[in-house]
Amino acid sequence: MESVKQILRNPLIVWGGGGNNLSFSSLDSIDIFIAQILAHIAELESKLDFEFLQSLNAEVTNKESLTLDSKEFQNILNALPIPPKEGWERKRLSDKTKFSLSIGKRVLDSELNPKGNIPVYSANVKKPFGFIDKEILKDYTNESVLWGIDGDWLVSFMPKNTPFYPTDHCGVLRVNGGEAKLIAYILGDEGERAGFSRTLRASIERIAALKIIFPPLKSQQQIVNVIENIESHITHLDSITPLLESKKQEILLESLM
Repeated sequence: MESVKQILRNPLIVWGGGGNNLSFSSLDSIDIFIAQILAHIAELESKLDFEFLQSLNAEVTNKESLTLDSKEFQNILNALPIPPKEGWERKRLSDKTKFSLSIGKRVLDSELNPKGNIPVYSANVKKPFGFIDKEILKDYTNESVLWGIDGDWLVSFMPKNTPFYPTDHCGVLRVNGGEAKLIAYILGDEGERAGFSRTLRASIERIAALKIIFPPLKSQQQIVNVIENIESHITHLDSITPLLESKKQEILLESLM
């Protein structure tokens, strides 16, 4: 836990977003954040009948380990890097040596094609609003961060080698010498701090003016590894619960027939 406090010491990194993403907004709330994550894991674990699940281990889990230890989770957090005393360096998103910013092009309803294989993203960057059969971007070798220019403030991460079509309501951020997945979390928080919303548009000029935390590449990679390990742990717990419930229901039905 102390290493978490160290890495988040002012200037503060905040991991934000929906789904299983992790978020906290102040140094004072880090203890609450850790407690919430551990409570979430404990809640998921409490839903699992491990004795029953172990008895079905070969059939249900393909002999995978069912050990879900909160101490292991704490060990994952201990892998976080320690920042310098003065905090991580900050970079302005207008710095073209580190970032590229662009927006997409307007898409008419008549251009959408249900049989197209390229998803179209608009202000809701979490979910495509249609598909198209042409491209506006030609290079997908880098990961991308998408943000909604108007509407609710939303940010998402797009893996490399994943074609997509941004509209004029969707901004695209690419990072040179950094981890886009981490930058997506940081941008999400910075946008909330800036108050981006339906009434305060996240224009490309306003995004470019933001100054974000930008640790050295090795430290960014370490942080991303921790994020992905935590998400994987939670996803594993989430996946076991319906599997167990389904098997119990199956056995119950068999016993009644």
